[in-house]
Order: sequence, then structure tokens, then C-alpha cells
Amino acid sequence: MFNQNQLHSVEATSPTVTPPVPPNKDKTISNTETVENTEIYYMPDNFRKNNQVAGHKVHIPGVWVLVITIFLLICLGGGLYIYWLQPSFLTGLFKPSAVTPSETSINKEIEPPIIPPAEPTDTQTNNSAKQVYSAFRIELAGANTPEAYLFVYSKYATNAKYESLKTEKDRFELTYNETEVLTKLREMGLPLLDGTEDISEISSDTETTLTITKTNNRESGKVVFVLEEGQWKVSQEIWNQEVSSGNETGIIQPGVDDDEDGLTNEEEIALGTNPKAVDSDGDTYGDLAEINNEYNPTGEGKLSQNKNLASYLNTTFNLSLLYPVSWKRTIASTDDSIMLTAPENQFIQVLVQPNGDRETIADWYKRTFEVDTIPSNQLLTAADWQGVRSPDGLSAYVTNKDKSYIFTVTYNLGSLRTLNYKNLFELMLRSLKITA
Repeated sequence: MFNQNQLHSVEATSPTVTPPVPPNKDKTISNTETVENTEIYYMPDNFRKNNQVAGHKVHIPGVWVLVITIFLLICLGGGLYIYWLQPSFLTGLFKPSAVTPSETSINKEIEPPIIPPAEPTDTQTNNSAKQVYSAFRIELAGANTPEAYLFVYSKYATNAKYESLKTEKDRFELTYNETEVLTKLREMGLPLLDGTEDISEISSDTETTLTITKTNNRESGKVVFVLEEGQWKVSQEIWNQEVSSGNETGIIQPGVDDDEDGLTNEEEIALGTNPKAVDSDGDTYGDLAEINNEYNPTGEGKLSQNKNLASYLNTTFNLSLLYPVSWKRTIASTDDSIMLTAPENQFIQVLVQPNGDRETIADWYKRTFEVDTIPSNQLLTAADWQGVRSPDGLSAYVTNKDKSYIFTVTYNLGSLRTLNYKNLFELMLRSLKITA
């Protein structure tokens, strides 16, 4: 424990003490007696200061390690609690604030964000059909290009109606410039409205019909809406107009008939008959009489044997009809719209829509057009369907035997306002077959 020099130093400086005599029963030792030959070991002050006896002084570094460990455990536990149970606190703590310094210094309340309404489901709509129609007409009026016009229809019309219009637009673009194409598209739709029209509405769960009457009382129409993808969509636009022999603008004119056999010149061209002869095949029967009785006016046999006519078959809805082979045929991808277009752009269209309530055609017509009775001359009957004709004769509404669908057959005059194909329209209607 000590080196040799330290030991000698201690011995030199230590006083000489006489060791005590062992106890003796017979002798008493006084306090003044000295003890000899006793060695005393002395621990230097320097050593005692740097080497304290264990238990005489607290070990400070070990206590601090314990305190720091407890503190870290508390911090870790609090962090895990906030991470798992209060994540919004961390988001607000570390996400940069969108408030500018000037706003934060004012110490004003921040208003809660406005949450937009949820998108409508397939069983609800945000707007009535009348509201949809109003927005539709406003946007149509503002469309200044064919693309913009078609885009409005993509928003507000059924897929079938949109696809029919798109096909016609593509066809117009082969012949006309952009301005002329837009004019042609507008002519295919409703007449121009000015906001003063009287509009009434009648609705069911799956269909709504708007009745529109213009202030001149010469034009009135129906716009039929159906539910598609949870929204009211324009399905049909039907206008009834007066037929007159006058020249007043907007009034429908009869077609030109040079031989006065009842067929217009355009119909005779489409059928392959002679526009200058009442009896084209010379069989003593007039051309119109043969057509009305389903015979071929250009030769022997039935009307279906006329080489100028073709049969269209739709297997999706099990319908078929005759039409002129010279007319352009446009079929929607869903098969629920068939458009047959003449060279001067008048067309006959067949639209198919579900008959959700399985109504008879008479009940459907009364509800849709808000009438109490249907005149007998408007009723149509065929072997496999029942129908009702519109008062102007330019539309027919038909349902099949099981009443699952409504078929609307419409003759659209376009901008010509001339009845060039009234007899062909009747021919196609008579040839219509709808099987189960």
C-alpha cells in the first residue's frame, strides 16, 4: 500500500508510544504508563480524499443516469401515445401553416373549411328535370362551336341521344364548314327558346316529361327525361307543329308531288318509282295504293322485294323495319337509338327506353302528355305491339307485348320544314315488328 520512502517518513514523524501491558488480575496499570514497540499505520490525507469509504458519500453519476433514463422513458411513452391516439396533433405540429404572417399576428379565428356536398348516388338527384332543362338550354345557347354544342349534350342527354348527335356531327363535317355544322346541329334539336315559354312538369320515379308551349301558340312540344346514372337526362325532344299550304316562316309545308299520286318526288326517288307517273310498273294499281297494301310499286311481289328497300334488324331489342337503302343508317353502341337519314338530312329515328311501371301504351301516353282521353284516330294496332300517334302524326309511341319497353318512332323535318317523307314514315311504321 505504501512505498518505502512514505513508510520511513511516517515512522520519523510518529510519536513513540509505549504499548499497553496485558491485563493482569493482580495489577492495575495507570494512565500515565506508556506502551512500547507498537507500530501504527497512517493513511495520508491525499489518499483519503480521493478514495472515500463506500457508503459514506452518495455516488452522484449513477443517480443522474437513473433520472435521465426515467425521463427518456416518459418522453417515449408520451410520443407513442400521441402517435397512435392523437395523430392530428403531430400533423398540426409539423405541417407548414398556410396562414400568412400578417394573419397570424392578428390573432383572429380561422373559419372551418367548407366541405362540398357528396356526389349524388344512383338513387337520388340534386336537381329536378325542369332545373336540368333550364341549365341545358342556357349552355346550348352559349355553345359557339360544334364541339362545344356536342359537349353540352354529353352532360345533359342520354348516351343514346348523345351518340346519335355525335354521328350526325361527324357526317356533317365531311360536307360543311364549322359554322354550317353548328347550324345543322341546332336544326336537329328544339326550336330556339327565349325564356318566355310556359313549361309544366309531370314526373314518375324513373321518367319526367316537360310540356313546353311557345308564346306564339304555334309550337308546343315535350321533352322526356329519364334517370341515367342517377341524373335526369334528356331522352327525347318532340315538337308538334302546324301543317299549312301557306308560306309563313316556321310552318311545315307539304312536299312537291309532280304526278299528284300522293307520293312526293323525294319519296319516289327513294322507292325507285317514276315521279312523273301515277302507276310506275303499269299494273293498273297506283304507286301509293300498292305501298299502302304492302306491294311492290316497281314490279311483282311484296313491298319487301323492292330492291330500293332494306330490312334493319336489331337483336338487342328484337325489332325490325324497312328503310330506303339510299339513306344513311346510324346505330348507337347501346342499340337503343336508330337514326335513318335522308340525303337532305331529314331523318326518322327509333328510340328505346324502359317501361319501368309496365304501363299500357295508352296509360303511358295519358300520363306523359297529360291528357284524359285519346282520340281513336291516334290509336295504332299491330300483331305484336300497341301504339299511339301524336296529334301532328310525326311521332308514334309503341310498346311491345310484355310492356317492357317504349319505342318512339319520330320523323324529324330538320330545317327544311317540308313533309318530304310522310308516306315513307308510315311505311316504316307499318313494317315495324317487335318480337318477344
